[in-house]
Amino acid sequence: MECIYGPLAKELPDGFAPPEMWPEYGHLVDPAAICKREAISSDPMGIRWSLWPLTFEEYVGDTVPDVVQASTGALAYSRLAVWYRVRNNNSVAPGGWWQWSKQTYRIDGYQILSFHEHITAHWNKNARRELRLWQERHMGTTHAVIELSLEKYTEAYKKSLISKRQGNDRLYALQRRLRLPEVAAHTTLWGVVNRHNGAVVAGTAIIYSPTYKSSTHFAPFILKEARPIFAATALIHHWFAESLRKGMPKIITTNFWHQGKPKSWKGFSEFKSHFGFTYVAYPPTLYRFVGGKFF
Repeated sequence: MECIYGPLAKELPDGFAPPEMWPEYGHLVDPAAICKREAISSDPMGIRWSLWPLTFEEYVGDTVPDVVQASTGALAYSRLAVWYRVRNNNSVAPGGWWQWSKQTYRIDGYQILSFHEHITAHWNKNARRELRLWQERHMGTTHAVIELSLEKYTEAYKKSLISKRQGNDRLYALQRRLRLPEVAAHTTLWGVVNRHNGAVVAGTAIIYSPTYKSSTHFAPFILKEARPIFAATALIHHWFAESLRKGMPKIITTNFWHQGKPKSWKGFSEFKSHFGFTYVAYPPTLYRFVGGKFF
């Protein structure tokens, strides 16, 4: 498969894992809040959720899931298991699993920051120009990047362009994550603030994984005022700098637009492509029906 943003990785680096595999990411809360859910496995990482009468379980990783061993738990009803692989080690589905499509389930971007070169070394010229203008005209004078409380983050998010266009689902997913101690301990909320009136005009959550020496951003937003001051680029730079400072050199950003995904993804995907990522298209999703208790 080709990627419209740049070359796909021929081989993923050692220690690479998508955020759903990180214990610090809180993937267990991703199913809709109305669902009951439980963790079921760690190799590969697995979760199960149920909205009666339907039950699903999901695995992320390259080890073949042991669905028999996983057939315990409060929600171990008859269910559909979904397996998201990371590396395309075997193009043939293992026995009992099948795929409905040859299409990747997602394209992510990753970058491994170097302690020996500038953060912007692999950025395109437009991104470097925007950072320079932010630093020369706004950083520390009209605006600043500061750490935010969840209350301030929530208030600003609900005024943002993404809230108006797509709603607040990502914000609510962030709030659910932060109720998990393992996530809260490794997440920081950053915002670009107008120094004259204290208004938050852009923000992003950064989730760090000491387990995988990685970080990702989550539920980013901007207000209209943030565009002419290049606040989104400022936050990307801050994310990279903070990750390097914390010893988390693997940077991962998820969900680049590709065929079959919503058109609303295109603009942000194009913006993210300016920052030097290498792309990974994961293997097609595999499925399997698993028998279990009925009630």
